[in-house]
Amino acid sequence: MERELARAVINKLGSTGTPPEFGIEAFTVGLDRYLKVIEEEYLDGILKFNLSSFKLITGNYGGGKTHFLYSVRNLAFKHNYCVAYVSLNPTECPFDKLELVYKAVALNLSAPQPTDAILPLGEKGIDSVIRRWAREWRKKEERTERLESYLLDLPMTDSTSFFNAVRGAFQSLLAEDLESFQEAVQWLKGEEAGRETRARFRISERIDKSTAFRMLRSLAQWVHAIGYRGLILLFDEAERGMSIASARDKRRALDNLRQLVDECGNSRLPGAMFFYAVPDDNLLLEGSGPVYEALKQRLRSVFSETNPVGVRINLEELGMEPVAFLEQLGVKLRMLFEQAYDVRLSGAEKVLKVLAQTAVERFVLDVSYRRLFVVAAVELLHRLKAEPNLSFTARDAEKLLRVTTQKLVKQEQEAVEREEF
Repeated sequence: MERELARAVINKLGSTGTPPEFGIEAFTVGLDRYLKVIEEEYLDGILKFNLSSFKLITGNYGGGKTHFLYSVRNLAFKHNYCVAYVSLNPTECPFDKLELVYKAVALNLSAPQPTDAILPLGEKGIDSVIRRWAREWRKKEERTERLESYLLDLPMTDSTSFFNAVRGAFQSLLAEDLESFQEAVQWLKGEEAGRETRARFRISERIDKSTAFRMLRSLAQWVHAIGYRGLILLFDEAERGMSIASARDKRRALDNLRQLVDECGNSRLPGAMFFYAVPDDNLLLEGSGPVYEALKQRLRSVFSETNPVGVRINLEELGMEPVAFLEQLGVKLRMLFEQAYDVRLSGAEKVLKVLAQTAVERFVLDVSYRRLFVVAAVELLHRLKAEPNLSFTARDAEKLLRVTTQKLVKQEQEAVEREEF
């Protein structure tokens, strides 16, 4: 990893403890048992035969859900899938409003990208995928009539309006008519389009709650039709929307989730896979009524190496003792830090072990103890860089972890307040 990138990763980890979108393989620990099965059984397995699947990811706050989803995204890119990572929230993207979920998916859609570099601006969104699609076909075929023939042979999607819009956007790029391209993309992103635009591209539908599922299916069908293996959708932070939703909104969100699970397995979602991350499935499903019972039945099976068809992936069960996990994580953080600052910290291994042991002994009941360790470890490495002979005892470790806890709690409260307003 390049030094500047390593420094950016360390900076992100040290400030919030949340993983950056890039360079995560450098500090991944304990996820191989799940990722290997997902790659072999799904990404390079059944999804190639136009099947689809759904997985529920559970893990405490700061327990590695986002890290896991980014790891799946990188594997998906490696196997030529388009991916959209969507952070759900109660204002811009609540799961009870699927039209807003579709909009977030369209805004965050990415064609396969290098995973060891920062994603360039403009390489995210359905417009970037269409641009790449047109660019690659121009390289293969210069004659416009052959390209028009290719477009006519494309398989129709569930939504004719969606199909007409992506085809119209492609044709606009061929004609170098960027204004028309932007107008078609505007509708594809779920924004209002004028009457003239809808008439020109033969768009007869609006993207609203009655059509959102059809648009998601059409997106998956189009991505598959233009040469990618399929579409991977990663929904993170699902609990944020649920936490302040009304009982009616929560039931509607759960019913949408049930429909999504039921849609998987049919041929209308070729090569599609959905991941939905929550801290605790019990919190998600606490309640009574038909929708709760229906979801409980669908989400009860546990995913593992020996049961890859299971639905629930529990990130609290990585097959490693907490101290061993943190010690391995500490080794990787030290190597990353040394790369970032071109230093050798001879005493780092010893002090990081003290920090790991203390974090587990005193803070393992804290639901964010992994994130707590990451933030504290980065600060400790900075201290060691400034003072190579640093004396660091278990008491010092506890003090550092307590101060870091207060910092993370404050950040979390500020994030919640921003969402509520």
